[in-house]
Amino acid sequence: MRINLEPVGIIKKAGKCSEILIYSEFEQLIKNIAAKLGKNESTEQSLLIVHKNRDNNDIHQVQVTKINLIDRVGNILKVGKIDANDDSVLDVRLNE
Repeated sequence: MRINLEPVGIIKKAGKCSEILIYSEFEQLIKNIAAKLGKNESTEQSLLIVHKNRDNNDIHQVQVTKINLIDRVGNILKVGKIDANDDSVLDVRLNE
């Protein structure tokens, strides 16, 4: 079964890290994450990123990656290195 999902952002390589650009129409997603981060005193948070699977031979259309959040500037989330570039992001969640 194929399901068509609308991406909320895109993953870009940025040196030794990756950046997740969340599209402006999904700004509420960033606001929700920021609100939850404000309540947590821990400086290092992990995120669950649901993104397009790079392996075309795999039957799974998406991949879930657990990654550490390094910084957030506006609608850009700087995270550890993800083995993805220009892949569509379908969802971002705090790993609580």
